[in-house]
Amino acid sequence: MFYSFFASKKWALWAYLGLFLLLLFLYLQTSFNVALNSWYNDFYNTIQKPKINAIVLNFDEAKFKQDFKITPSLLRELHIDSKDYNQSFVYEKAKAKKIQEIQNENKQRLNIETTQNSSYIDKDIFRQIIQILEEQKDYKEQNLTQISQKIKDKNILKQNLSLDQINLLVQSVIKANEQAKNSFENANFINKFAIYYYQNLLKYFLHTPAILEKPFYDLQDFYSLIFVFLGIAIPYVIIATINIYFASIYAFKWREAMTFSYLKFWKNKDDNIEGSSQRIQEDAYNFSKIVESLGLAFIKALMTLIAFIPILWNLSDLTTKALFFNLDENSSFYFLKNMDGLLVYIALFISLGGLIASWFVGIKLPGLEYNNQKAEAAFRKELVYAEDNRKEYAKNETIIELFTGLKFNYKRLFLHYGYFNIWLILFEQVIVIIPFLIMAPSLFGGIITLGIVMQINNAFDQVRSSFSVFITNWTTITQLRSIYKRLKEFEINIEYKDLIQKLS
Repeated sequence: MFYSFFASKKWALWAYLGLFLLLLFLYLQTSFNVALNSWYNDFYNTIQKPKINAIVLNFDEAKFKQDFKITPSLLRELHIDSKDYNQSFVYEKAKAKKIQEIQNENKQRLNIETTQNSSYIDKDIFRQIIQILEEQKDYKEQNLTQISQKIKDKNILKQNLSLDQINLLVQSVIKANEQAKNSFENANFINKFAIYYYQNLLKYFLHTPAILEKPFYDLQDFYSLIFVFLGIAIPYVIIATINIYFASIYAFKWREAMTFSYLKFWKNKDDNIEGSSQRIQEDAYNFSKIVESLGLAFIKALMTLIAFIPILWNLSDLTTKALFFNLDENSSFYFLKNMDGLLVYIALFISLGGLIASWFVGIKLPGLEYNNQKAEAAFRKELVYAEDNRKEYAKNETIIELFTGLKFNYKRLFLHYGYFNIWLILFEQVIVIIPFLIMAPSLFGGIITLGIVMQINNAFDQVRSSFSVFITNWTTITQLRSIYKRLKEFEINIEYKDLIQKLS
């Protein structure tokens, strides 16, 4: 199975260079996922603090008149006696009420806008400060007041800001730069490219390697982050598409190597080996395809774990103390309060628990798949023989007997897959809410923001799904075990391994 492709000089280039390219594509996809995880934090924090540009709504009398209808609930709202009322009077009163509601809404939005405008700093100010700091290479050696004073002395800022205000802005810019630098330096080898790429996208669209802390974010910030998202998503889609296409070719090349390797030995055997055509034609292809897809899935899961475990580990600190805030020192679970990387352990525990449960729930599936394929092979063989000799083969009683066995196998298979799917779907649905349950105390306690919530949720899902790669692909693994069993049996029948050893 593996020898014909990976140990053959003829296929060495495809086997190893192709594998390298597939791994490279997986690395890039993982990197883009890491970049997207950082984007979640920035994007959701931005939409959590929108800069309101109030839209003043007008009363549309034509639409109001069209929709107007006198109902008991409307009369109660207007405090009008339902037994004695004038239609035009009700209309005018309802109209006045609607106008008042619209005016109140407009006033509320305008008040918010006015309040925000009083503390709003034009984004060009930030750009100017960033530019000035970039020009002054030695700004790190100066204190904050010196830098702010130099900026104020230049007298180039659009707004007339006090020294304290400039101090805060400079502090925000320096903090963003330091945050970006630390994020890159502390990243592991898989995340380096992702962080570098994401920071350069932010620089291009927002002129800073990390999102600046501001009281409010305007619509332009929102659109800039949408463009950042597209800068991540579009390359990801292109690479993922190339990867899928190339993986299909890779699997077919593997099948080709297996097919012609088996044919060479099978032709030298005089014995009538049952199901040999299926082994060479169907199982060889399915084996190469499934091994390739599962192998890449496992490697991708490993890369994802290497990339996201450090992220989730660091984010765990923000949730652990709030989650166990009320634990008493005498509690048996008090150690959890100071436990590092709690979310990683929870993801691992859930995945291992799910894997063990899946193993027991689906323990009969490989054997049933194997028996089913044997029944399918016998039925197909009878039909193939009947193509050349319909009188001797495919007799009614034979077909009924074979199909009855096939039907019995499928009924058992469907039944066992039925309860296995109940477990699998239930497991996948329940784990969706687990990270939110863990983060709720921190979110409502004001420790984390919406951006952190979404970032943790995404990182948790990445880690958990990577730990759960066996559960996710359990059905495919079951099929592979069945195919492997049949091919192994076929190799023994054609003395494949013995002849290979003699040749080598």
